[in-house]
Amino acid sequence: MNHYRVVLVEDEIPARTVFRHFIEERGDLFTLVGEAEDGQDGLELFLEHKPELIVTDITMPGMNGLEMLREIEKSGERPPQIIILTCHQDFHYAQQAIHLKAASYLIKDDCLSDPGLLTRTMEQLASQVHSIDETREKQFQLEQQVRLSEIEIEQSLFLDMLLNPAAEAKWLRTLEESQLPLQEARFKVLLLELDRGSLRFPIEQIEELKLWQFAGVNVLKELLGSIGANKVIALDKGRFLAVYTGALKLERPGFLDQVLESFAANLKMKCFFLECRFGQGLQGRPEALKRLASAPYPFFYRSDESIGIEEWERFAFFQRIPEPMSRFWSKVLKKALLEPHLSTAALEQERSSLFRQATEHGWDPEQIKSLYLRVFLDMSHTAIGAEGGAELEAALRKKLELCQTFDSVHETTCAYFHKLQQLQEGGKKIDSSISRIIQHMREDLSYPYKLEELAASINYSVPYFSSMFKKAVGESFVQYLTRLRIEKAKLLLLTTDYKTFEISESIGFENYRSFNRIFKKETGVSPSGYRRKGAAMSG
Repeated sequence: MNHYRVVLVEDEIPARTVFRHFIEERGDLFTLVGEAEDGQDGLELFLEHKPELIVTDITMPGMNGLEMLREIEKSGERPPQIIILTCHQDFHYAQQAIHLKAASYLIKDDCLSDPGLLTRTMEQLASQVHSIDETREKQFQLEQQVRLSEIEIEQSLFLDMLLNPAAEAKWLRTLEESQLPLQEARFKVLLLELDRGSLRFPIEQIEELKLWQFAGVNVLKELLGSIGANKVIALDKGRFLAVYTGALKLERPGFLDQVLESFAANLKMKCFFLECRFGQGLQGRPEALKRLASAPYPFFYRSDESIGIEEWERFAFFQRIPEPMSRFWSKVLKKALLEPHLSTAALEQERSSLFRQATEHGWDPEQIKSLYLRVFLDMSHTAIGAEGGAELEAALRKKLELCQTFDSVHETTCAYFHKLQQLQEGGKKIDSSISRIIQHMREDLSYPYKLEELAASINYSVPYFSSMFKKAVGESFVQYLTRLRIEKAKLLLLTTDYKTFEISESIGFENYRSFNRIFKKETGVSPSGYRRKGAAMSG
């Protein structure tokens, strides 16, 4: 048989002694875990032991029994079964006790004249403990299911509105039902997204994501409920949209900081947000609202601030990075990361310059990620001998896919470059002079590089230069240079209309025949044959 924990609260020692004796006589069923002589001590015993039953007097010095029960109810803990003991037959006390969910109300004199009354009552209540727990759990699960269904319905209505203009009026009606004005009233939209770098689960785990979206919606509803009418929608991949009034009288200083703090405290995750102000009724700007909700990278260049929707739309459309600018910034970033004399401050200066230019021109975030990845891959060629380089590259690709802001792209790449350096230091230490030459070769293949000339440029003997070069890249100088040139030739043959002799000159071959012979040796097909094969595959 189950044992049920009991706390006894009674200020009169003789009465407490008798009641203790009654309870201990039923040691087969009840365990008295604590006694108290006032409500404050009784509350502390409850919070410590979480008993299934409390037997308490009403009138006591200090905190009385009813006050203690109020505090227990406010504690948020699982409520116990409560038996009220009193000398008073005033129904006023009984009313209050019933309001505080007391299960039984006994007169002390009745308990003393019938020694089994208290324990019989306790036994009846004990038999209900498990059924009450089960009922509460079922009720909780039912409430969760209902609220989760509401969240999914809200999501479906909104997504339908995004994809189907005919569904727009239906969604706007749901806003009216939420008491949000549609005509000539300023409103705000809070777009919030979980930081994928801080997620405690893979974003692809849909069922797990639903649970956290449920928690996120609850947090936002609670915060916005104190402001006024609102509607909160959980979107895909950890994104939330909240619509609420923009009336000046309801402005709350520090509200957005409170949102971040609440998500960090309740979900243990970071998030990004933008609060966009709409200067007219909801009916007037549905298209802007749709663009905001479905933007692929809304926080890439700006986040955690409040701006007008018109201002946001100015940087919401992205442009491709011109190839010359991509090459330029690739070179700048590599130099900033590799040059030993450049400080952290210098790297930060280059980051800031790139960020300003990228923001000004609205460069495509996917291309920014590609730019940083290409920088890392170019630098990783100087650490081919270090074990773990391939794993680092694969891990960086996955991390960059998750990045939602420019800063996270930069910081992630720099962090993986430092890991790359540690691999180098644990494996093959790469000569910095050789590294600079390798960089230059990769950036400009048109120059007719000679082994003797390069060795002399850094005051190395030819044998020593050859040895250090092979240590850096894992192959000889001639093999490495040939491979770079053939790879570049393949790219130009497939992506440009340059004639074969023009490609030969652009990658540093002294004559066209030499290029044709080496290309066929390395690939098994002539340059023109390679181009025809590529065109046939793409067609």
